[in-house]
Amino acid sequence: MFHLPAGKSCAGAYRRMEVQAIIKKSMQFACLLLAIFLFVPGTAAAADDTIDHITVQVTASNTAQPPPVRIAKRMSASVSTIGESVLTGRKIAEVAARRDSYENLIREVFGRILVGYSVQQVVIAPGETTAISVTVTPWGEVVSDVALEVDFGPVSPAVAGIIRQDIGNIEERINEVLIGLPVDAVDWAGSVSKSMVRELLAAQLPEFRANLEVIPGTRTVVKLALIPQGMIVQDVRVVLKSQSIPNLLLLQARPKISEAANTLTGLPVAFVERHKDYFTARVQDMVTSQAVVKRYSLTAVPAINAATSTEINVAVETTKYNIALEGYLDFGRDHDSSSAKLHLGRYTSSKDEAFFEAEFVPRSVSWRFMPGWGRRLSQVTTVGIKYELNHKQEILWLNQQLGDNWQLRLEQTPSENYSEFGVRYKIHEFLSAEYVFTDKENWFRLVGNL
Repeated sequence: MFHLPAGKSCAGAYRRMEVQAIIKKSMQFACLLLAIFLFVPGTAAAADDTIDHITVQVTASNTAQPPPVRIAKRMSASVSTIGESVLTGRKIAEVAARRDSYENLIREVFGRILVGYSVQQVVIAPGETTAISVTVTPWGEVVSDVALEVDFGPVSPAVAGIIRQDIGNIEERINEVLIGLPVDAVDWAGSVSKSMVRELLAAQLPEFRANLEVIPGTRTVVKLALIPQGMIVQDVRVVLKSQSIPNLLLLQARPKISEAANTLTGLPVAFVERHKDYFTARVQDMVTSQAVVKRYSLTAVPAINAATSTEINVAVETTKYNIALEGYLDFGRDHDSSSAKLHLGRYTSSKDEAFFEAEFVPRSVSWRFMPGWGRRLSQVTTVGIKYELNHKQEILWLNQQLGDNWQLRLEQTPSENYSEFGVRYKIHEFLSAEYVFTDKENWFRLVGNL
């Protein structure tokens, strides 16, 4: 058997033991690294993670007034655009390592496009969603007051009040955009004001568009001109009609009512339609304030048909009296082709009327006098009886309304076996046309509703 010297044998054995110990420790360290790699979340991928989203917060320095909310949002949008261009897609580790450089880059780029403010500080917090905090401070003077001047155009003060109610808190909204803003930044912030005003008008006053002029200063002046759009009211026609009093009595009230109605001229048709209740009530108040209306205790019911040529129909009636004055001109009749009739009635109840009629025939210079009574069976049907004093005979009659302008009339005299049937159409409040049928002859009649 071959034997090594004793000294060399011990030294080699010692070296082998050291190597084995080192290998054992290396294996333990490798296992630890593997355990960290496998069980600690994100460690393996940390070096490769990239920035996916950017969030921005813009604040003012401690000594400065914060930017208006809408302006701060516009600033945040600008910084977000810069941040997305510079940082999105980059590795988080790279941005963290060079954070100062990226912060300086964003501060310099944003500072070049920002007017009225200086960028004091930019702080980046790297991550998959990277947060950018920007601190700004205004330079120079800031807006301390805003004066809003509204040009309503050629509208009446009452209509201007309605428009002002529609636009609501527009002055407060403009103040939110401009007050506290550096005067030098008012020009570019004006676009924010204009967008806000147009959005508000589109929601609350869609019938008008706005022209906005902003004059910068510590007291900034905002000039707002409202311009009608869409179909415009070109003219207004007022029709006063009554079934219970002569139209002649209403003539004295027409000028004042027409004057009030003409305030609709120049307004958008859609605006008049949307505020129809207000304009209807205003016309009603104007009618009821007239002396003739008060004298006869009349009620007025206006109806507005909004259009480029707007028509206002006002039904003026009384619950106490029924007074009518009519003139007749007949064509195709052999005798008494012209006449006039006065009807004086008083309502004894909501359905019953006692009346007296006087008819005058100019050609023969003769009169017919007829007291009578009528009863309303419905809103459109009235029947009654009258007694002709001249010939001492009864006349039965019926009136039937067919819509707003059509009417059927039937009169029968039993003692003479005579019937008269008429179909009447109301052309306007002062003139009607009627065709009359009798047992012996027919004729066409023009009726003056006086």
